[in-house]
Amino acid sequence: MERKKKNIIKHAYTHYRYSLGRHGRVVSTTFIVKLTAQFYRDSLEGNFSKMGFGLILLLILYIIWDFNYFIRCVFTVALGRLFQQKRKINETTTIYGLCTTQDVDIFIRHMNNARYVRELDFARFHFYALTGLYEGVRKNGGGAVQGASSVRYRKTIPIFNPYKIETKLIWWDEKAIYLEQKFITFDGFVRAIAMSKQNITNCNVVQLMNGFQGGEKIPDPPQELQLWLNAIEVSSEKLRKDKKSK
Repeated sequence: MERKKKNIIKHAYTHYRYSLGRHGRVVSTTFIVKLTAQFYRDSLEGNFSKMGFGLILLLILYIIWDFNYFIRCVFTVALGRLFQQKRKINETTTIYGLCTTQDVDIFIRHMNNARYVRELDFARFHFYALTGLYEGVRKNGGGAVQGASSVRYRKTIPIFNPYKIETKLIWWDEKAIYLEQKFITFDGFVRAIAMSKQNITNCNVVQLMNGFQGGEKIPDPPQELQLWLNAIEVSSEKLRKDKKSK
């Protein structure tokens, strides 16, 4: 039994190293889901010794990884695919959330600033899934990575308050897509608004968009987006000068 446990630990560690990959990315959601399913099967079979070891391993995974983040990603995308209709590339997608005790600041009154950015991730994954955009990127051998973001906080989201996040594609160029995302409480007030630049690697975005209904023509960039991009360029130019001076 002791040897078997060591082999399981060795296998888990090997999978952990593999999941990090060459670029340090954790992609072990499948492993976590399988481990959780095995724990459930052991509980049904009354195999309590395996359950105890599985519980310890789950606890270790919970400590070293952001367990809730991976599970939330899986469920957000899965529920969107199962229960929501596909969206055109220029249509708005919506997910719903609740400000819980895990989201609040040190005063335990409202959502902390970092949680807004985290929730935007889930909304983006949901947008990619419903529009089929990420599938198109992958078919062209590309990938997506966050290039820049800007969040304007207008009013706090109180604890235990429900809200929704609306995501809309507002512009794109050859290298990136630009999303506008809004946090809206059920009273209709926009609590925060964000703009995100998603760099699309190894793929010409304009050509990619031509394959989607609604993506045949690049829209005019909104004024606030153009001003934000100008500010990014000013910052980039400054950093380039600083690099040359060293």
